[in-house]
Amino acid sequence: MTVREDGLRRASPMSTGTDPAAILQALDVIEREGIELHSLLIWHNGALITEAYWKPFAPERPHMMHSVTKSFTSMAVGLAIEEGLLSLDDRVVSFFPDHLPAVVPSNLAQLQVRHLLTMTSGHHRGISGGAWRQLTTSWIRDYLERPIPNLPGEVFVYDSASSYMLAAVVQKVTGRLLVDYLDEKVFSPMQMSGAIRWDIGPDGVNTGGNGLVCCASDMLKLGIVHLQNGRWNGRHILPEDWVREATTAKLRDVVLGTFTGQHYLGPDELEEGAAPDLREGYGYHWWVGPHDSFSANGLFGQYCIVLPKQNAVVAFTGGMHDDDRRVHSIVYDLLRPALGAMTAGDFDRRIADLRLATQPGPADTSHAPESWSGGYDIGDNDQQVQSIALSPSGDQIVFEMKDHRGTHTISAGIGRWVESVTTMTGAPIHHSYDPPEGLRVLACARWLPPKDNWACLEMDWLFVETAFRDTVRCWIRAGNLRLERRVNVNSSRLVLPGLSGRKPVEASAARDARS
Repeated sequence: MTVREDGLRRASPMSTGTDPAAILQALDVIEREGIELHSLLIWHNGALITEAYWKPFAPERPHMMHSVTKSFTSMAVGLAIEEGLLSLDDRVVSFFPDHLPAVVPSNLAQLQVRHLLTMTSGHHRGISGGAWRQLTTSWIRDYLERPIPNLPGEVFVYDSASSYMLAAVVQKVTGRLLVDYLDEKVFSPMQMSGAIRWDIGPDGVNTGGNGLVCCASDMLKLGIVHLQNGRWNGRHILPEDWVREATTAKLRDVVLGTFTGQHYLGPDELEEGAAPDLREGYGYHWWVGPHDSFSANGLFGQYCIVLPKQNAVVAFTGGMHDDDRRVHSIVYDLLRPALGAMTAGDFDRRIADLRLATQPGPADTSHAPESWSGGYDIGDNDQQVQSIALSPSGDQIVFEMKDHRGTHTISAGIGRWVESVTTMTGAPIHHSYDPPEGLRVLACARWLPPKDNWACLEMDWLFVETAFRDTVRCWIRAGNLRLERRVNVNSSRLVLPGLSGRKPVEASAARDARS
């Protein structure tokens, strides 16, 4: 057993009594069914026994965690309560006198910290981070002005806005951003990576319910410290009583309402013909699951599942639709029973060879047409794209797009991945995210066989710190360009409307010929 700088002990599966054949079987299922996992980490009996990354994802690459963020926020609340700065019974309105409506409704006046933690604020619908990211005015004021038709504590409605309010409350009583508060109390003592970032809302508050970026190992440690009742490598990190309460069901048989991409609908708003998504229970920003498990859950396949009976934690990141429960079946039905049973297998080789099903493709350029490179003026479109340019650069193709946000560039390797940072606009198909500082992207390109005399340049844009992978096709013929762009997962639409353009020189020549 070895210990690295991150404080995690590593060991072989067999050394902890875990059957490696079952882990290989799990990898077979993932590959056979085309499940897009980016990482899979299994911690058992004090050691990390599986650390799998589908290339080009890697241990040091941070990843957007979406609603796993909520369980990090829960830690901050527990620490503030331990310090005597906060209590579960505190009224939310007491922290924000400058943001209250002129007349405070009775239900709002009764809203307590505990109701925010259990998603029982009394609101009719829950707000998604994707909706609030489009709001540039105070999120606190917006929350306090929303109608609360139900008495707080009575109805479960999943709501990222409640998590944001918890972040605002903790910042109010500590005088610090959650990310700084937790860095001192948790991240640094637990030797978490230096890659942790957390979005900030218009009020200058960490977003609470989403927006946290960290490495998969950081998410794994979140589960480990809660499995160990708040202790990490013998050190007291979190209050034991808080960990027990946070991970114990305060509500049973809760309904996760339909997600519209902007809101989570209430339990009485099921779409016609839809069955309710019934979950075992909910604690303080932790889900309670089967086999006495509890978990931190994030949109698009980010999960940290704690299995106390097996003394195990399974964490994974990916790019999957939220109703895809296949990996959960693998964890609960295949891996969980195998923990402790030993057989041999070609385990290390399989882990080392993992990579996404999407491959760079051949470096064959025989299907590339003549005069494919150059700039194309794009016709009127609701994406505000003005022009697109394609140009060769050695064994790479440089894609450049100009729109209302500026000029954005991605370099794609022909038959290989090329890594860069890009500001490429993508919010409509990236859950409203358009980070101004840009995103790290790996891109590859290939020329496909022509279709109906149209040449086709296909590119994969893998935004490796997120769940998003775009497939882009440029159809080219006689100075004309058609662009198609789709994403692997999103909370709403998956495909952008197509764009059409023409080379200015070609267009001018055509006009001359007509005259």
